[in-house]
Amino acid sequence: MIDKHSFIPFYLQIEQILSRQIRENALRPGDPLPTEAEMCRQYQVSRMTARKAVDYLVRQGLVERFRGRGTFVARPDTRVKVQLPLDQHLTSSEVASSVRRKVVNRLLHFSQQPATPEVAGALQVPEQAAVHYMLRLRLIDGTPFVYEQSWMNQALFPDLNTQALNQSKYAYLKSKGYGAVGSHKQIFAELPSTEIREALGLARDEPVLHASVIAFFANGVPFELSNVYYNQRHYTFTLDAPPRPLLAL
Repeated sequence: MIDKHSFIPFYLQIEQILSRQIRENALRPGDPLPTEAEMCRQYQVSRMTARKAVDYLVRQGLVERFRGRGTFVARPDTRVKVQLPLDQHLTSSEVASSVRRKVVNRLLHFSQQPATPEVAGALQVPEQAAVHYMLRLRLIDGTPFVYEQSWMNQALFPDLNTQALNQSKYAYLKSKGYGAVGSHKQIFAELPSTEIREALGLARDEPVLHASVIAFFANGVPFELSNVYYNQRHYTFTLDAPPRPLLAL
């Protein structure tokens, strides 16, 4: 039970109780965690306090929350960690090959819309020019890893369709005769919107890694603007710096 007279917040006391049960194997990998309602009854706390305790366990990687199923003690040997080099532009197939897991692209939305000033500037097209707009969720072994919001120049890809987007976007580009691609990335840590948080199965105050990406062909022509939201539990970004002479300042 929790100590109602302690200076330690109730949610931290519950977190300590549950984390101790996990360490001592009273709760084993794959076991369901008590529901928020059960915690409220057992510890005589509010639902918000119970949720905050679980969120804290999620951030530590001790438990995993699955939308529609509940929260379970994490299985350390099944958690996938992807390393992405910042100086390369990797496709989903290349990521799948690096982790030897099944990668699925799930199309959530696809439509055509006029380019806003921001999109037009990134794609170097006139404002109001027709662009493809899409939302996709990338899963590895069924776990949401990436939420992607993209705009592509419709004039370059008039026959882009849902079948291509549910598979490999870059396989589609290759079939159209496009070869090497590059990208310019800016990466931020931020709190996601409710839509993105729920899609990635994150805790309420858990941040994402947000990459703003402009992809371009070998001739320098930009073809896609993307906001890519990475589930930070599963990603590490790497960057190798080449040797250079030391400067005496």
